[in-house]
Amino acid sequence: MIKVWKMELLRILRTRSTLLFVVAAVALSVFMAYVPITYVQFSYEENGQEITLKGREALAMRKSLRSVTDGEITPAKMADGLAAYQRNAAQYGSLRNGDIPVNVYNAELFPYAALTARLREVMADADTGAAPEYAQITEEDARSFYERCRTHLTDLMNMEQKDNPAAGQIAGNMYAKVQPPFYYYEGYDSNMAEYLGMYLFLLMFLCALVTAPLFCAEYQTGADDILRSTKYGRRTLAVVKILSALCISAALFAVCMTIFTLVSNSVFGWESCKTSLQMLFSAACLLDINVGQMQGLVALAGLTALLSCVSLTLFLSSACKNTTAATGLTIAVCLFPSVLYTMTGSDFSAYLRVLIPSGALGGTNAFFYALTFYFEFLKIGPWTVWTPWLLLTVPVAEIPLFLRLTVRTYCRRSM
Repeated sequence: MIKVWKMELLRILRTRSTLLFVVAAVALSVFMAYVPITYVQFSYEENGQEITLKGREALAMRKSLRSVTDGEITPAKMADGLAAYQRNAAQYGSLRNGDIPVNVYNAELFPYAALTARLREVMADADTGAAPEYAQITEEDARSFYERCRTHLTDLMNMEQKDNPAAGQIAGNMYAKVQPPFYYYEGYDSNMAEYLGMYLFLLMFLCALVTAPLFCAEYQTGADDILRSTKYGRRTLAVVKILSALCISAALFAVCMTIFTLVSNSVFGWESCKTSLQMLFSAACLLDINVGQMQGLVALAGLTALLSCVSLTLFLSSACKNTTAATGLTIAVCLFPSVLYTMTGSDFSAYLRVLIPSGALGGTNAFFYALTFYFEFLKIGPWTVWTPWLLLTVPVAEIPLFLRLTVRTYCRRSM
């Protein structure tokens, strides 16, 4: 069986389409990791003219200015940031209207912007969720930032999950494990995290396209009739194809994600991986992890979704008569959960997103958004479960199911 598996592995890897998809996946890992740095900008005035830096120069300037606040977020830093905003607002006018000179903003307010953004968030109105102006926030509020975080979570759950008290209790229990202080380092931003999610979807899509013709291409050419007449048997041939597809997909994932992580973290700075999730996305993020740990968790969700999607694609390939049908169904399976969830956001699409492997990757339906931005809980009978846990575990449970269906379908078709 090992000899047959090696031969099948080499056959797949030597296929022109497979080589093309592998090259595309590796090239995209570098491209997608580097592109977010091009969106980084920083503007300042010199001799009456506005100068805008872009890319790595802009990031270096931003890091230099925020070096005074990098590290542990203390109540004193939060109070200093609030005082700077209130002092300049009183002197120049509203920040929102652009009354504060650019260079004054860069020197006095920009270093604290990431901190004060979270302060305004946790001070939001309990009923409307509207963030207050800086003049309405007191120094005492700033110094009690961490206490306000817990109050804010309660207010948020009361607004978003008022019909599901169990969700509020689960969120509260999870957030109780989030221990201050938080940390912030300039560098890795939400754009980079979103590109990570998009790249995982593209990688899954490419692996699924590699897998789609594995069974049905041989049905179409008649080669399968010859293979079934050999001494190895239908079940062995099915297992060999399954192992080949999973090994290629897992190896490609490992290589591409290593490249992507090395490039992105090298560009934005490895120290920014120590930033707390609560400082980068929302003060109410439910897990006590930093950006580096988030990358690992998102990658794990991507791997389970990818392998589950490949397993489903193998089943579709074993059931279809030709490559056109298998490829079409594969594309539909990859895209449908994202399109439906983005267009409707209904409960049905939320459940479908969990059940179909590709639902953990894509647009706003992706695991990354469920982890960082949304407070989504699904009811399963008498239980209420946080969606990210489902997006992590359901694909793992589906892999053996899809593979068993693949073997069964292939063996029955061969009879």
